[in-house]
Amino acid sequence: MGPKARRERNGARLRRRFKVVLEHSPSFTVDVGPRGFCIELLRVLPPGSPVEGTLQLKSTDVPFAGRVVWAKSGNASLGLRGRMGVSFSSVAPEYAELFSLEGAGDPAARQGR
Repeated sequence: MGPKARRERNGARLRRRFKVVLEHSPSFTVDVGPRGFCIELLRVLPPGSPVEGTLQLKSTDVPFAGRVVWAKSGNASLGLRGRMGVSFSSVAPEYAELFSLEGAGDPAARQGR
């Protein structure tokens, strides 16, 4: 992820591994935030691509829609997955509960204080 992507991100990030299904292809998050997530997968989509899918939080499938903000290709021959950042355009309300329960809005909670 380049410096531009870091500047565009605003909001807390939690390192959480959730199953994500995009176009019937499962993969997993690296981190999640209130406005989007980073995902590891074998084949990344170009920035600007629209995406729809579900995040599996506990045993609930939470639907979302968004767009790819950034992407970094992996190397399939070396077994390295790519990564891409997804920004939400819509997400089910259950997703927001993750951050209220984790205290993600509280800087002291993020730092483990």
